Amino acid sequence: MPMLVAAPDGLTLVINADNIAYFDMLYRNMPYDLFRDFAPIGYMAETPLVVAANPRVPARTLPEFVALAKANPEKFSFANPSVGSPHHLGFELLAREAGIRMVQAQYRGGGPAMNDVLAGHVDLGVFSLGSVTQHFAAGALRPYALLSTSRSEAAPEVPTTAEVGLPRVVNALRFLLFAPAATPKEAIAALHEATVASLAEPELRNQLTAAGFEITPSTPEQAAATLRAEHERWAEILPALNLRLD
Repeated sequence: MPMLVAAPDGLTLVINADNIAYFDMLYRNMPYDLFRDFAPIGYMAETPLVVAANPRVPARTLPEFVALAKANPEKFSFANPSVGSPHHLGFELLAREAGIRMVQAQYRGGGPAMNDVLAGHVDLGVFSLGSVTQHFAAGALRPYALLSTSRSEAAPEVPTTAEVGLPRVVNALRFLLFAPAATPKEAIAALHEATVASLAEPELRNQLTAAGFEITPSTPEQAAATLRAEHERWAEILPALNLRLD
């Protein structure tokens, strides 16, 4: 498909999650090259992903669920909000590392996927933490583990996958800011400085924290290195999943 290219003047910016790092391995016809056509300004915030199940599932912890799923291949179901999304690939990491097989129910979006897990039509899902903490408090969903190496202040009682013996099952929704690749370095530096200043404002920090986000500012160089590392990480995983989208 055609791509409209903005002038590299520092006035047109893009916010995206860093799962964009593996799009060239996921989509058959990419109209751009992330590392050629975009210049990262810096990361801004991230929200952990969490594995959670309907309380009717007879397993209270992730190790208990893994044992149950291993003993009953393809008996339990996973709500997939979008093929290739961080939520979906977080589940694929879990299934691969834990050695379990589950039925996948495909959805168009996180809302319908969550609704069916809440209703008990599907057993388990991977969700952004901020979208489900109220369901944990109400007992409508049972948290199993954050796909993370550290616990979150938003749900300090929820263990991490590292704590339950699956340290390679790590994924998150991480958002960063881009400009067109030819944007002058002076403009990139000024935009980075303005982004960091905005993230330091108490009102914005409070809003993001209340939504389950953690503030994670980075330099343009750190953002570029993280994107490269994500690309290399998924290059070792995606081919085996045989996911190719139009």
